[in-house]
Amino acid sequence: MNTTNNFNSELVNPIYTSRNQWICFMLVFIILWSISFLLWFQVEIDKTILFSLNNSHFNHTLLILNTFFSHYGMPTILAIYLCYLIFSLKSNEMKKGRPIFLLIIFSFAVAGITGDILKEIFDRARPIVKYSNEIRFLTNPKTPSFPSGHAVKSVAFVIPFLFYAEYKGGFHFWIKGILTFIALMVCFARIFLGAHYLSDVLAGIGWALICLPLSVLLSNKVLKRMSYKKLNIATKVWIIIYLALIIYLILM
Repeated sequence: MNTTNNFNSELVNPIYTSRNQWICFMLVFIILWSISFLLWFQVEIDKTILFSLNNSHFNHTLLILNTFFSHYGMPTILAIYLCYLIFSLKSNEMKKGRPIFLLIIFSFAVAGITGDILKEIFDRARPIVKYSNEIRFLTNPKTPSFPSGHAVKSVAFVIPFLFYAEYKGGFHFWIKGILTFIALMVCFARIFLGAHYLSDVLAGIGWALICLPLSVLLSNKVLKRMSYKKLNIATKVWIIIYLALIIYLILM
């Protein structure tokens, strides 16, 4: 009993990021955005990639697969996290890893909101506007194209777990692989379905990475002086948030 009380009163460890990690995130962001602008201004390259993926390999099976990942990829990622949160309420082994799920919420919020603002700033026309009679469109979004919102948000959901989750072992390694696969398929599906150019998607991935430092900072502000007893209460709140996000992403 005393051991449990001591654990509950113990302060939650902050999410630590090394200087080298920040530098790597910055470099990847610069590289991806440089490639994105190069593709954007070299219009024929972006167009060729879009046409190749959208027309040349179009069949019913790929249509179903890519439509699934485009619409249900992010809810699937969140459903996996929701299972982690629920199991962490009972599993002592999983309790200390729970702060990562707060970081994931901040990562989605920071990258998603700022990414949507960037869309309005760059105001790039969607492929459906420029090539309405030349390629197949399986989705008809109304917002501008650059950067891809699906790419920003799906990668923002996954990268905190990949880089900061304390869970170790073969099972968690495979979960990370599955999450990475889903996020990449969401990105690919947006090009396949004619919603985005490759440059939009690469910019979205880069933006999710560059927003991670601010997300870590905000998470640590909340976690500062939080005990594991308070974390138990917070976890139940996060479960509700994840459920709400799943419903929202399915209906949007």
